[in-house]
Amino acid sequence: MGARRFRPLVCLCMISVWGLCGAAEQNPDDPGATVQSLLDAVRVLSETKDPKVEAEAVKQVSATFDVVGLSRACLRKTWDKLSDKERKAFVSLFKEVLEKVAYPKSAKFFADTEVEVEEIVRENGRAEVSTLVVHPEEGEVEVGYCLVVLDGTWLIEDILLDGVSLRLDLRSQAQKILREESYEDLKRRLREKLDEQ
Repeated sequence: MGARRFRPLVCLCMISVWGLCGAAEQNPDDPGATVQSLLDAVRVLSETKDPKVEAEAVKQVSATFDVVGLSRACLRKTWDKLSDKERKAFVSLFKEVLEKVAYPKSAKFFADTEVEVEEIVRENGRAEVSTLVVHPEEGEVEVGYCLVVLDGTWLIEDILLDGVSLRLDLRSQAQKILREESYEDLKRRLREKLDEQ
């Protein structure tokens, strides 16, 4: 029961990006350090009221994610049609929405949780860090972080909740907008999310 209720809530917090839905330093030799950096920063976000501390924590969270890869995965064929300038503009917009909308909501939700790193599996430049999240109301749920080495640093490229990919959820939702509306509409939705803050 806990896991079923937990997944939609986490999806809402982590990917409420277009209305559809990293205190430890990163160590290039340890994907677990990247996940711990994320968890530490989210914890700080959930506790601080200091704007400067909050800004630093948000910066740390962003440093743990492969935002460019996530942007490319969401846009798929549309990404290939964009110029380098347009790609950078989209990544910047997407990152801003994550930082101002998704991360704070996630921090609020995870404020009362306990997270324990259970297992780290590495193979061919990729890794999965399995964690157990204990929420006072939702119970226990397994959350997996999929990481890839980019420029000598482990970055999170996906999060698995009950084995379901948030990256694929995001891509599916973005593709629906691109298919039924347009790329401009997708960007408009992202900007509207920022305007709501």
